[in-house]
Amino acid sequence: MRLRFLFLLPLFSGLTATAGGFDTGPQGARVLGLGGASTAYIGSIAGISVNPGLLGQLGDSLLRVSMGGIGQVRRSSFIGQDTYQRTDQELTIQPGGYFYATRAVSKRVAVGLSLTTPYGYHTKWPETWEGRSVIQESQLNTFFVQPTVGIKLNDNFNAGVGVVYAFGKYSQRRALGQYDDPTAQAKFTSSGSGLGLNVGLYGRTGDNLAFGISYRSGVKLKMNNGKATTTGIPDRDGALYPRTGDFTTDFSLPSTLSVGIADRITKNLLVTFDFTLTGWSTQDSLKLNVAASGGAPDRRITTARRYEDALAFRVGAEYQIGAKLTALAGLRYDETPIRDEYINPEFIDANRLGVSTGFSYQVSPRLALEAAYAFDYGQLRTARANQQIEQVANVSGSYRTVTHTASVGVALAF
Repeated sequence: MRLRFLFLLPLFSGLTATAGGFDTGPQGARVLGLGGASTAYIGSIAGISVNPGLLGQLGDSLLRVSMGGIGQVRRSSFIGQDTYQRTDQELTIQPGGYFYATRAVSKRVAVGLSLTTPYGYHTKWPETWEGRSVIQESQLNTFFVQPTVGIKLNDNFNAGVGVVYAFGKYSQRRALGQYDDPTAQAKFTSSGSGLGLNVGLYGRTGDNLAFGISYRSGVKLKMNNGKATTTGIPDRDGALYPRTGDFTTDFSLPSTLSVGIADRITKNLLVTFDFTLTGWSTQDSLKLNVAASGGAPDRRITTARRYEDALAFRVGAEYQIGAKLTALAGLRYDETPIRDEYINPEFIDANRLGVSTGFSYQVSPRLALEAAYAFDYGQLRTARANQQIEQVANVSGSYRTVTHTASVGVALAF
């Protein structure tokens, strides 16, 4: 009876990875240009999604709005361990966007709202690649809504708290390689939501030096409407691979602890630094409940992951070129939480080194145009499939990944 549900394992071994290192970049064009170093940065209201403590400093009598779009392209290449054949992922674009609004309601209290798309990916391998039984195509989209309240404790210190509502939508498609028919495939779709909390503190030790610290709790997405379907299955194997089925599961997006410093070196030059610890170790295992289908009873399948917490370091700089133009630059290094034995071609993660650049142009006192671009290069990862560990879906070979992220937006004041 256990074989009836083995075709579900690749989905969930990859689904756990969707709580890994697939962020779509800093949620704001100006912040992206700084490499994401925004825990102590007040140059853009987009920082409140990282540190709600900034809000007390950002809020004033004007309604301030920042909005824009984000596009990301992740491309991985694979060289098989036995075949030595190179396969490139097909080109896909992961779209996203952001919206922020802030306003003070009193001398000491300000409110804000952020809508962001912080996690997501779209992986698509060629239909005939050697790992098609593990994954052919997979996509994740997430949407975060965070109402925030900021309090000005005194002239130098501000605190803030935000409530996070998260919604995620997931789909995956893979081949059933034991059949010659290329239409023999399994497809999975699910969606779910969860709540979290974001708290932060911002302070200044003088006119030139500022610091920030924030903590965002993990968010558990409960997916109670999962649908699994198969096509191209011979009638004789209908009991092994049900045409349709239901499943429920949940997984946790990790917590983040960020500490940042911003130092105005000169009148025109500001440098920011961030250190972030992300709690990926909550991804120890994934438990899923498969509903009865035909003659198969309800079952629980547990997939071990053993992820590790990971660090990230980000440095950003902005330079005021003139009265209207500000140049941005950033450098970042992100550790991967995924060990070699758990690499999965659904989403290839690696230690990444990234650079970014951008600008902000002040068209008028109440309108600014912003744009940024970032490039991340991932280290070589080598996967070795272990046929005796069925909970880890993989194909042996080496992966290399690069990521391109671009964002454009506007900042308004009314």
